Formats: sequence, structure tokens, C-alpha cells
Amino acid sequence: MRDVVIAAVLAMISAPALAQDTGDDWDYGEDSARKLSIAAVSFENFGVAVRCMDGNLSVVLSGLPVATGTRKVRYRMGDGEESDGEWISGRDSSSAFTVWPRFVAAGMSRGGRLALSVPDGDGTRQYAVDLPASGASISRVFRNCGHDLEAAIADTAPSREDLGGLVWRRTPEPDFPSRASYDVGLAGITCRVRDNGRLRDCRVESEFPEGSGFGRAATYGAHRTGQVALVDGSTGDMAGRRVSFMVRYQALNWHD
Repeated sequence: MRDVVIAAVLAMISAPALAQDTGDDWDYGEDSARKLSIAAVSFENFGVAVRCMDGNLSVVLSGLPVATGTRKVRYRMGDGEESDGEWISGRDSSSAFTVWPRFVAAGMSRGGRLALSVPDGDGTRQYAVDLPASGASISRVFRNCGHDLEAAIADTAPSREDLGGLVWRRTPEPDFPSRASYDVGLAGITCRVRDNGRLRDCRVESEFPEGSGFGRAATYGAHRTGQVALVDGSTGDMAGRRVSFMVRYQALNWHD
């Protein structure tokens, strides 16, 4: 692949020049001083990157219609099912981050046809590109973030909000981070369920803005106050189930 792939993605995320590897895999670069690593591929006016920055994993699409806050992106990778997922953009940004990066990156690592349908004003913009498989670059990014790519490929990573057939008995009530420098935010969280419906082993799948503390606050709130139940209100036969959900701090939409 061309060296300009990394340059384009770095411009997208405002990072310095990185060491680069090229070949049949996705391009890979890292900057140890910033705890940053990237696997990236680009096309004409469109780019895809899997990134680890200071322990936070993300998947970034660039070259999209300009938008702010949450946006729905219809997404299909290869022969997989189409997903109508949540993606996040900064203010007036042509880039978007998925809320569930482990699942999306795992699918992309296998390569194949990536098809996207993105809202664009009153219409929709379509994208279709052929992604090369990534046998090494995306795996390196995962390892740098403390994740296992093979486990994500084996479908242990969440793809959407899913309570696993359960319902909330008590919705998590996270505190707003005391040192947060942002007024709004969002976190994608996964947890396991105890036999009494309380939540354990909660982990941050993503947070926006990155480094804001919203993810950590959401996991604390889930452990402290979250509880699920069966549809009939009972708490039997739930131990070990996984739930995935989003915690919103105000609305992730900005207004002038």
C-alpha cells in the first residue's frame, strides 16, 4: 500500500509522523511517546483506521459527510449482517468513531467488502470499498490496548446495545466525573451478570471524548447501582450473561 495512507489518517486525527510499515497488510505506525498505534487503509476521499491511544481502542472512518454528535451508520462487512450502529463525531467533523470498536475492528481484520450508508442532509451517501485482510497490523493495535483480536473474532465482542433477553430492574446511575472538562459525553460498556441481577466485571468498550473519564465513571455506576432481571421480574438463571449498553451524559449533540 502507499505511504500516503498513514499520512492521510494522521492528518485526520492530528497525530505526529509515525514509524511506518508497508506491505500487503494494512499500514501500521506507532508513536511510543504518545502511547499511540494505528493500522490504516485509505481510498480516494475515504479512510479507515483502527487506533489505540493511551489504552483506548477506536475505529475511525474519515471522509464522511460533516456532522456533529451521534449518527446512525448502516454498516455491513463482507457476508455479515447489516448493522445500524451508533457512531460519534466531534463538532462539524467528517470523521466518525464507532461505539463498539472491538467488534467492528475484528470484522475488518478479515478483509472483504465494506458497505456503508451514511446520512447526508436529507439524503444518504453510500460507500463500498474492498478492505484487505490484516493478519498483523490490527492485531498489534489490539495488543497495545490490552485486547485479544482472536477473541473478538470469535464473537465475544459486542456489536450493539444488548441486554441478552433481560430488562433493567435498576438502570445504572453513574456520577458525572468531577474532573471532566466536557459538558457532554457517552460511554459504551459491557458487564457480566451475577445470580442476583447485579453487574460485575464491567469494562469500557469506548468513551467519548476519549480520556474524559466518562467510561470509568460509567463502570463504577454500573457496579454500584445497575441491576437486571428476567422479563417476568425474577432473578433466576442469569449468572454469567453478558449485557452491553451505552451511558449518556446529557445528550451528545452540541448547540451553538
